[in-house]
Amino acid sequence: MRRMHIQNVEPGMVLGKAVYGENYEVLLNRGVVLVEGHINGLKKRGFIKVYIDDEETADVVIKDPISDKIRIMATKDILKTYELTQSAIVSIEAETTESIIKSINTPKIKNAFQENQAFKQMCKDINSFVDELMNENILSGLNSIKSFDNYTFEHSVDTAVLSIIIAKRLFLDKDKLRQIAIGEFLHDIGKIFIDEKIINKQGKLTTEEYEQVKQHTTYGYELLKDVENIGEASKHIPFQHHERQDGKGYPRGLRGNNKIDSGNVGYTDQDKLIMIAEIAAIADFYDACISDRPYRKGLAPDFVYGLIKDGSGTQFNRELVECFLGVMPKYPVGSEVRIKNGINKDFTGVVLSLNIQQLSRPKVKLLRDAKKNKITPCEIDLSSNITVDMECVC
Repeated sequence: MRRMHIQNVEPGMVLGKAVYGENYEVLLNRGVVLVEGHINGLKKRGFIKVYIDDEETADVVIKDPISDKIRIMATKDILKTYELTQSAIVSIEAETTESIIKSINTPKIKNAFQENQAFKQMCKDINSFVDELMNENILSGLNSIKSFDNYTFEHSVDTAVLSIIIAKRLFLDKDKLRQIAIGEFLHDIGKIFIDEKIINKQGKLTTEEYEQVKQHTTYGYELLKDVENIGEASKHIPFQHHERQDGKGYPRGLRGNNKIDSGNVGYTDQDKLIMIAEIAAIADFYDACISDRPYRKGLAPDFVYGLIKDGSGTQFNRELVECFLGVMPKYPVGSEVRIKNGINKDFTGVVLSLNIQQLSRPKVKLLRDAKKNKITPCEIDLSSNITVDMECVC
């Protein structure tokens, strides 16, 4: 199986993973032989990439850390929570940050959110989500296909997956993992209080628009801060996921200490950057960068991996970055890659499997030569070919 850009998909190719619609109905099942109408329909719906099964990559197994059933359940829970909460705020006429915060803290809005049946269901379903991840220690990649309409909700699920895998490496207990999942599911909910035209703008934001977007962190916290039984950490993930170690983040310019907090990570100290939110900052950045959007291609996973590594100590908690590097491969399974040097320079292929001991040195299956001609597939193991370098091809 391989992940392929929709522009390169041709009639006759076989779909490797089911594709879901706006309401998570099945649009196309796995195994469907694609025709031109299918391909054009996917393009119109904003899909950038799909998974394709073919003989060349039949031995490439792309594993999703959670089942389709749990992924769809979680995404629907988030979507419905947003929709029902948003329906309760349509009458808000507040415009300034202060007036919006005041409106959020009215009984009408607070009750509408806390009594939201979708939110209550999400909190119940969190346990199933966390349980599926309990046996995962590393990721082969974040492999969801995000659609245009539901990007926010699918992004929230993927950031939760990555955050929990990092947190498990730190031996946090299940209650903390549950708080992380809730916080990540709702980390962007504050955006419902911002003009949709700004949120969905495809071009560069003006300074004023960017200042408005930055307030989503505060709005999310204000909405969650009085909710009982979700844990303090859940409330601080929306508040702090854009803070930085060097104090140049927002909304409050908190500074981190670049250390793993071995103490109580669920405290309520308002002026402290908490570790769970620092984990969320890494997960949010990674998934947002690699994700395809209708107006831009996602950045290559190895490039984003490098950005996080370079941001260690300034943007991201240095010790948590080391944890990230230990659970997320530089080259995810199924990624298309190009050899950069040696006798196979400019040959392309796909990542076949990972080396658990050296995540950045996987096994690769070469399929095309430097002139893009098909070759007899051959495998190279980068863990034993230490002089060979490669890069992901988007």
